[in-house]
Amino acid sequence: MRTMTEKKEKNLLSELSNISNGIIKKTKLLPKTNFAYTFLISELILVNLEIENIIFKKNYNPTPDTFKILENLSYKIDLIKKNNIHSDFTKINKETFIKEKSHEKLFQKLWTNYTFDQYLTDRIGRYRKRIKINNLKKIFKNKSIVDFGCGHGNFLIAALIEGCSSGVGIDYGKNSINFANRIKDKLKLKNKLKFRVESVYKTKLKSESFDVAIQNGVFHHLDKPTKAYLELHRVLKKKGYAWFYTDGGGGIRDIIGDMSQKILKDIDIDFKINKIRSLNLSNPKQYHMSDNMNAKYQHYDLKSYVNYLEKIGFTNFTQLNGGLSTDFDKPFIKDKFFNLKFGSGDLRILCQKK
Repeated sequence: MRTMTEKKEKNLLSELSNISNGIIKKTKLLPKTNFAYTFLISELILVNLEIENIIFKKNYNPTPDTFKILENLSYKIDLIKKNNIHSDFTKINKETFIKEKSHEKLFQKLWTNYTFDQYLTDRIGRYRKRIKINNLKKIFKNKSIVDFGCGHGNFLIAALIEGCSSGVGIDYGKNSINFANRIKDKLKLKNKLKFRVESVYKTKLKSESFDVAIQNGVFHHLDKPTKAYLELHRVLKKKGYAWFYTDGGGGIRDIIGDMSQKILKDIDIDFKINKIRSLNLSNPKQYHMSDNMNAKYQHYDLKSYVNYLEKIGFTNFTQLNGGLSTDFDKPFIKDKFFNLKFGSGDLRILCQKK
């Protein structure tokens, strides 16, 4: 099968976007009952899981199946609305989506939902692998590292295990930082790592005081990402290295994820998370679904993202490999339908401060 033309890909993605927008409008007519949104969340989970099954089939055209999935979702929404007459009409709580405030609440619930063993395997393990396959050990060895938006500290702890000398992790989530500190103490890393509740906009850290900086999937959730990048740039030493991960997006995966987030954005976070957890998904999948369906992402393409970072004051860009079967880093995946599935894909960038 020949690779699709860029024009045909754009037309298909535009058509799918229009259909998803129609579904968003249809869900606004659903009654805000426990019955309706319990079923709706379950249906959206199935949609996202099935889209994953399709897009990770190598060299498989995902569009026919995606059209069928969206058609079926539209039909299921009609059934939910019709059968709400059989419910007890218990209303659900609304919660206005306020980007950073909602993300703070969401991620504190997600980052703290790990046992110690799950943390070691699912979280630290993946970042140790990424450090190794991208040959970053030589960059991290005996270096000081700062992690902007460290969550529960997984990347920073992995970097320390792989050779960095010391680290500071900052995050606006108090519960996440408390969790990170408990893990740090359990691993006996007390004197090498510090986790602090701080804003990524104003860290109170000294200028040019770190050899390496990390921004791992955080700034694409912010209201003022440029302000955060400038603060990271300020605390990084000249010629210091930065690891940046941001969402590229623009493909089917993002159309479905963005649709799900828009449908559920003003529903109480506790209600949504509890419903997702009640489905007994594996812990990694539970985290991914809760993130993908509730967090709002700003999407980039590689060229515009690199140009953006250059203007802030970074240079010497190298695209890195996520290395996991569910990652989609374009230079490392050979798939005829990559653009259609993932758009720009994951953007993991290593660069230096000018």
